[in-house]
Amino acid sequence: MKYLSLLALLLVTSTTIYAQSYKSSGNYNRIGLQGKVALVDIDTKNFDIQGETGFLAGFTTRGNVYNNWGMVYGIDFLSTAVTVQTTSLDQLTSEDTQYNIIGAQLNLLLSYNLIANHLAVDIGPALLINSKMKLDNSSQSTNIVSGYTTLTASDIQEISRVNGFGVIGLTGGFEHVRLTLQYQYGFTNILNNLNNQNLVIDNNTRDFKGNASIIAAGVVFYL
Repeated sequence: MKYLSLLALLLVTSTTIYAQSYKSSGNYNRIGLQGKVALVDIDTKNFDIQGETGFLAGFTTRGNVYNNWGMVYGIDFLSTAVTVQTTSLDQLTSEDTQYNIIGAQLNLLLSYNLIANHLAVDIGPALLINSKMKLDNSSQSTNIVSGYTTLTASDIQEISRVNGFGVIGLTGGFEHVRLTLQYQYGFTNILNNLNNQNLVIDNNTRDFKGNASIIAAGVVFYL
């Protein structure tokens, strides 16, 4: 409930900002709706983990600031998954164990127009407020994570809930429709919360450390 309330607050706040921005005067100032296919991965030595394809969708605003410089800010809702290699205790076989992640991402990007109103480079920070890594199949909760002897699939769900990203991307097209391509790299440790869980694990375990990354491509429709 607390998590859903926070998402609702972010949505209302961002929508208010968009509405005010749309009414302001300027040479170029657009509110947009965007949808992106997103590949989310976690770079870590702790687990054998692979990213899955998900999506980002939400609101964005693009406006001029000075000469060829502009500002882009918005909110996206994220739904994606990752797969961790585990071993089933029942069958003693290796299994792909999928975890689902949802969240909301706020971004504030500086934009430089390569071609005015048609092609721009965007760069800046983003903040992701995400859920835990929720097991897709609860019957795999007792599976042992590959590389460990006692760490189970259910043990590693409670990842860090607030994570910062650096974003760089290209946005190009026409006044009302543009294509966008982004690369995002997480500069915070998305697995850090696991270090505070007092997990009962074998002595070979190192500190949990991982950095998330997102490759996203999609389309923006400006009003």
